[in-house]
Amino acid sequence: MIYNAHPPYDILQNRLIDFAMMQRLRRFAKYWDLVGNSGNFVETTPLLWSHGSPFANLLRFSDWLYAQIGRTDTIALARLAEKLFEFITVELKIEKQLAAETLWRDCNVAPAATRRNSSARFCRPKTSYAPARTNPPCPSGRRGTWPPEPSCRPVHCPEMIR
Repeated sequence: MIYNAHPPYDILQNRLIDFAMMQRLRRFAKYWDLVGNSGNFVETTPLLWSHGSPFANLLRFSDWLYAQIGRTDTIALARLAEKLFEFITVELKIEKQLAAETLWRDCNVAPAATRRNSSARFCRPKTSYAPARTNPPCPSGRRGTWPPEPSCRPVHCPEMIR
């Protein structure tokens, strides 16, 4: 066995698990803590394993998330929620409406500090996920549209225009 020379002196590899697999399992454990054990995504987490093996889908999510953001620490809850929504809808091909409503319910029962920042604004329940309407050109001829579109329109729900 090869141990880390610095605290917490964890195992880096052994004869059964090589270094790369050990790092992959560490990421899996960290992401599971952030998503499954945190209590922030109680209703959304089961969507991760609704198609196939829970372990296989969670490991797939872990690999995908690490490829997307390249880190396991200091991930903002809003970003984690957005990436979870993206994985569920794009990779697992779960209906956007179902995923958005489930994630929205989770974010509304989260602690008050989380709700204040509204980490899941991008997935407020909608009646449909139709393409966004286009605003007419600005009457003054300036660049942009009139009335102005929100400057920070969510990526996943482009139809959320005033």
